[in-house]
Amino acid sequence: MRPGRPPATKRVVVLGGGISGLVAAYELVKRGAPIEVTVLEASKTLGGKIRTESIDGQIFETGPDSFLTTKPEMLELVRELGLANELIGTGPDAGVDILLGGRLVPMPAGMNLVAPTRLLPFLLTPLFSPAAKLHMALEPLRPSRGDGKDESLADFARRRLGAEALERLVAPMLAGIYAGDPERMSVASTFPQLLDMEKRGGLVKSMWLGWLGTKRAARRDGLTTFMTLKGGLSMVVDALQRRLPPRSVRLDTPAQAVRRREGHWEVVTPNAVIEADAVISALPAYTFADCIEGIDPELAVRLREIPFSSTATSVLIYDDKDIPVKPKGFGFLAPKGEGLTVTAATYSSAKFPGRAIPGRTTVRAFIGGAGRDADAEGAITRLESRVRGDIDKVLALKGAKPAAMKTTRWIKTNPQYEVGHARRLDRLGSCLKGHQGLILAGASYGGVGLPDCVRSGRRAAELVFAGSRRSHDAVRPGLA
Repeated sequence: MRPGRPPATKRVVVLGGGISGLVAAYELVKRGAPIEVTVLEASKTLGGKIRTESIDGQIFETGPDSFLTTKPEMLELVRELGLANELIGTGPDAGVDILLGGRLVPMPAGMNLVAPTRLLPFLLTPLFSPAAKLHMALEPLRPSRGDGKDESLADFARRRLGAEALERLVAPMLAGIYAGDPERMSVASTFPQLLDMEKRGGLVKSMWLGWLGTKRAARRDGLTTFMTLKGGLSMVVDALQRRLPPRSVRLDTPAQAVRRREGHWEVVTPNAVIEADAVISALPAYTFADCIEGIDPELAVRLREIPFSSTATSVLIYDDKDIPVKPKGFGFLAPKGEGLTVTAATYSSAKFPGRAIPGRTTVRAFIGGAGRDADAEGAITRLESRVRGDIDKVLALKGAKPAAMKTTRWIKTNPQYEVGHARRLDRLGSCLKGHQGLILAGASYGGVGLPDCVRSGRRAAELVFAGSRRSHDAVRPGLA
């Protein structure tokens, strides 16, 4: 570049206006570099699965309702966007029940993730048989596997904790986070911390030490493990959009194809062909596969190797006078053997009392997941009838009807990190080496939680700025 000549403007097209895509665009813009960013979103709204709605003044989420603070990325973003005053934590009654034989059984106090941290509640709980308790108590004495092979979450849990712990605790709790089948989920790609704990002397020992550290941290900074915003998580989406240049976001504009021509990228939409120096895809893997198949069939095949499951969320709002006994704790988990359509439920009005309307109880029920997709994909009227029946049965509502109900289906939106997922990402990285300026981001690849998606979006922007150097300093070039 000659002295005095301004640097050329770099054109970047971001595919997908979910949290990953919006964060990537925001990061590109905020650095002040000569960047022209265009965000293409196929639907009529931004935010992806983040969607805040309200009924009669009651705010609720149809997608994720909170974010982990143990992963700092989302919390940092909220503060950076000036939304810190909107942060609210969870209520004091943090208990969770497990449905066992049609009866709600409290999870033992001090049960951290999948292992006990307090002895007496664990010994007294009816959730596990004496034999299962002994098997779990001896977990620290079991050697780690140590062969480095990928293993399913179910195999790992059976090996470390036993079959009963898998059925009654691990499967409904951990598999529910990914809407996955524990027999197929890769423990290394979904919960790598469990493998680290195994190497450090076992799950029970590591979780005991971690529980102590968490308690101390909570007392120090006032944060709870899960946080949300009083006005809803869509506030983050709105704040990100406000920080993007005018007319940089194009709604109702799907990407139909991505192609390479004369040293630059072209993104084909129904209304125009947009030229770009770099393309960030924050679309589901299988959606982007359709876009890229014309120039790289192998990359498209690799993208389609990542399976997705369907889920649904039903929000039910009851008047307290219609509920015989107000439920305690944050909610319940329903193991598959209980025969319910609902896999879990959260009492949102208790979990986040800071935005609950007095005199009402809000319940969020979850349906579907890997192997149970049909439950979420069926007719809404039938689905809602089943959900109402399940909630009525579990909470002994005696036929009480909700004052309002809202069901949202998420069809094929939950990526499944099955055994071999890391190897699939390696193959994607190999394909991307031949496509300078093409970057993949979002939940399809390296984490499904909001902090994971924020981290991926930031990383995608970094890869754009790294340019040609990215192939030398990234483990998987082009994967954010």
